[in-house]
Amino acid sequence: MWSTDKIIHILTYRNRPKLAQALRGSIYDLNESSTYGSRWYSRLTTVEIYAPIQKHDQLQKLSDEDKADIISAFQVVYPIRDNDVEINWIEFLVDPEAPIPKPSRQVSKLDEIDFVYITEQVAKCDEKIGAADFEGAITNSRNLLESMCKYILDDAQEVYDEKIDLPELYRHTSQILNMHPSQHAEKSFKQILSGCFNIVNGLAAIRNELSDAHGKSKTRHYKTDERHAMFAVGVAKSLADFMFASYMEKTKKASN
Repeated sequence: MWSTDKIIHILTYRNRPKLAQALRGSIYDLNESSTYGSRWYSRLTTVEIYAPIQKHDQLQKLSDEDKADIISAFQVVYPIRDNDVEINWIEFLVDPEAPIPKPSRQVSKLDEIDFVYITEQVAKCDEKIGAADFEGAITNSRNLLESMCKYILDDAQEVYDEKIDLPELYRHTSQILNMHPSQHAEKSFKQILSGCFNIVNGLAAIRNELSDAHGKSKTRHYKTDERHAMFAVGVAKSLADFMFASYMEKTKKASN
């Protein structure tokens, strides 16, 4: 088995970034046949690409043109010549060693939202965990919270600075939702709502340290594990779901 990194680089160079992304995390093998090809004793060969199950499902839907472009990229690495492999076909298989996606936690209220970008972020969080792209999942969890804040502020016609960081954006949103600790006298509510602030601050920090949003230094390079991504995604979904449910309840009361 070999890595598809070289093929990914070729596809990127040929301005096929979506195809390159579809192959990330996959490996391949060559299945030579006994049938001769177009050159002297060249052997017609199928490329077998093994991908995580979610990537496999995506690859299976590729058009014939996309498959031809992938084969063409392989032919750069394996040029057609005498007494050698002649790649002429491609087959997509599930990598048995890749992690199987865990069932995602259902979010009861986010399913009702009408902002496509937010629903995309929810889906991407799960997709990237399933594809073992844990850094990408953390980035999307942070994007989910930021987008939820902006959705609520925009819908409430609140003015805010587009450049402010996530903790400040959440502070503004929490005041709209009556979720700021200073808006409550009960100690228990203060503790819970302060915890929400800590979650947001933590996600902003972990996104900087573990996600793919920034380059890595030589001395400080944290490896993102599945447990990091699962935790970040789960917490972000829960908080975003609660924020949206709170806003829907607030608007419902205002209309009555």
